Amino acid sequence: MPIFLKLMNKFVSLPFDKIAMPELLCRTEKVEHVRNFKTEVRGLMDVDHLIQRGIIHRNMDHSHIHTILLTLFSELSSQFPRERFDLALFKNAVFSVSDRDARAPRLHQKLQSYSGTDFFDVNQTWIVTHAQLDGLKQSHMALATLENATNLGLEMEEARIVVLILSPSYEKHTKSAAEIARTFGTLLMNDSLRQSMTDAADDDQIRDLLTDSAKSLSQQMTIQINGVPIPDDDDDYEKDGEKSTCCPYYPFRGIMKDFRRRWANYKSDYVDGIKDSRSVSKVISSAVFLIFTILPTTIAYGMLNENNTKGMINVQKVILGQWIGSLFFGIFGGQQLLIISTSAPLSIYISVIYQVCQTNNWDFFQMYATVGIYAMGFLILSAVFQLASLMKFTTRSTEEIFSVFIALALFIKAIVAIVHVYTHGYLGCINGGPEAICDPAEPLLFMFLLFGTTWLSMTIISFRSSPYLSRWKRDLVSDYALPIAVLVFAFISFFGFSDVRKHQFKIFPRETDAYFIPFYNLPAAAQLPALGLSIPLAILFFMDQLLVTNTVDNKDNKLKKGSAHHWDLFVVGILNIGLSMFGIPWMHGALPQSYLHMKALSNVEDRLHNGYIQTVIVHVRETRLATLIAHLVMIPIYFFLVPYITVFIPTSIFNGVFLFMAFSSLTGNEFWERILLIFTEQRAYPPTHYIRRVPQRVIHQFTMIEFIQLVVLVAIGFAQYHYVEMVFPIVIAAFIPFRHFILPLFIRKQYLEAIDGKH
Repeated sequence: MPIFLKLMNKFVSLPFDKIAMPELLCRTEKVEHVRNFKTEVRGLMDVDHLIQRGIIHRNMDHSHIHTILLTLFSELSSQFPRERFDLALFKNAVFSVSDRDARAPRLHQKLQSYSGTDFFDVNQTWIVTHAQLDGLKQSHMALATLENATNLGLEMEEARIVVLILSPSYEKHTKSAAEIARTFGTLLMNDSLRQSMTDAADDDQIRDLLTDSAKSLSQQMTIQINGVPIPDDDDDYEKDGEKSTCCPYYPFRGIMKDFRRRWANYKSDYVDGIKDSRSVSKVISSAVFLIFTILPTTIAYGMLNENNTKGMINVQKVILGQWIGSLFFGIFGGQQLLIISTSAPLSIYISVIYQVCQTNNWDFFQMYATVGIYAMGFLILSAVFQLASLMKFTTRSTEEIFSVFIALALFIKAIVAIVHVYTHGYLGCINGGPEAICDPAEPLLFMFLLFGTTWLSMTIISFRSSPYLSRWKRDLVSDYALPIAVLVFAFISFFGFSDVRKHQFKIFPRETDAYFIPFYNLPAAAQLPALGLSIPLAILFFMDQLLVTNTVDNKDNKLKKGSAHHWDLFVVGILNIGLSMFGIPWMHGALPQSYLHMKALSNVEDRLHNGYIQTVIVHVRETRLATLIAHLVMIPIYFFLVPYITVFIPTSIFNGVFLFMAFSSLTGNEFWERILLIFTEQRAYPPTHYIRRVPQRVIHQFTMIEFIQLVVLVAIGFAQYHYVEMVFPIVIAAFIPFRHFILPLFIRKQYLEAIDGKH
């Protein structure tokens, strides 16, 4: 994806006479390539010479580009009294429309980042303007960070950083204002750097950030653009960039490379969560968010397993497995942003095993443990022999179809819960059912709490984009959107409707939660069925774990510490062998929890183009602390608070959390956005890159094919016969060859690459 700097040169003709008349405005644009700090030594020299003596003005509260630039010019004049700063020359050099019209000044020279493949083509969060003035003896730099994203005019509608470069008019080309502007423009293309600059506590911190960023770029073979790290081709290349002379698939190679890569960052996985006050705040809010996100899904899957296994696997077992497994993976796992949990497909598989055992009179837990051990053996072998490398053939469509399926599954769970309560409450009264189940207030309260929790959490989380309070206060409130919504409606339910019956989950004796399973006592006749059941289960773990990992590792998320696909498969395999031996539910990487965890730890920018706003991740705190804190808190919850949770928080609120998770996970999903395009007026289409490169008919054709794939997943995932549901992971795996060998027969490859290229 080529990214260039856009240089805008503007000039205006002189008026025809002294009478105020409309003027002619002529604009030309010129592409400037980014500064290569590795080969162009002038870049680092510009930073070294100008940063320390430059003007830094933090948190400027002006909302007009004219006022901002004149303030910076005035501060430069005061800082360097021996220089000749001519205000009239400055205005003529910087503004194409003279300050007679100070209400809407236009700039002669404006430097911004440009990308023809992004949702937004011009990044409007920063600008660099420059001019050459007679009378100056040396070049100068002045930088202002704005207190809030500010509309400064055309293609400057959400500016946070303004840079002014002035140089002598007689300076040679390599030292000209335009070249210096190119240096600082290249630095400001880094999203993470800009975020750190706007959050800086003092001027020196901004100077250090710019200097460190320039030095970092000068030491790289390839420039990082927009915070995207250099690809670490972990399978085909060694660290030094040269091709490996050994076979890339010798045993344990991928595991060892992942371990070395993650070990180098292991200390920072903890330090990054406490390095500044904003990081500490984010970690705490993310931990609270995880508790209120994971606990409801854990309880829901516990209730599902309880129904499928007649209580042999229940809510308490799932909560126990959740904090044990997550602490284990949080400490030893590679991708620290992953949240592992049990899932609906795993619950279905457990139900199949239970039915097989009931039919053949085999011990359920012995069969469960044996199937789990066999499946995890296959999973560990896939990690040893680097089979995760096959996932490089997956494209966005496979991951997005799976994500939409998970969101749809959460939505269906909430709807099924409403139907169930309505049937046993309101319809029980109409049909003359027994008085014990006749309570028309129950379904009404259930729907009120469910939709109320969803509405309030979505409303609070959108508060980040409102104009009220200051930015950090809005972020703080938004970070705690889900906990606030859950607690508010829990109080309403407990104190306002104490006399209305509510649905609660059952409590079982704690001594049955975990104990060693003598799996070796499983009859010989059951060994072959156990082996047969383990193969699809291993495929399910392999596909789900890696699809979730790929979703988190997406380059658009700007993660910097590298992936660990093989190591994570190995750790998940070891973990689930232990869980199997003690009759605790299996777990793997989970959506949408992992994606929402990553978003909770990130800083975002709202970028505007042609009236459309897209939220873009600019920096993610890649730390283990939020996961570990959240699941450490779950230990006392498991031992002491579970009986109180079932009384204080009814299941209707948990279902409201499901809807919130479903809606939140659809944000940024291109498959979902393309579905909405089918019902959108054509002139209202967003300027997404593939819309500019692919005919509309082809886009809708591809979307319909994806929709058919989703329908197939739903039909299998929610089939009445559990044996049909077992092929769910195989169907997901079949989508990969379908994309590469079947789809090109119907859609040109160039269109497929534009819509559905690899990450």
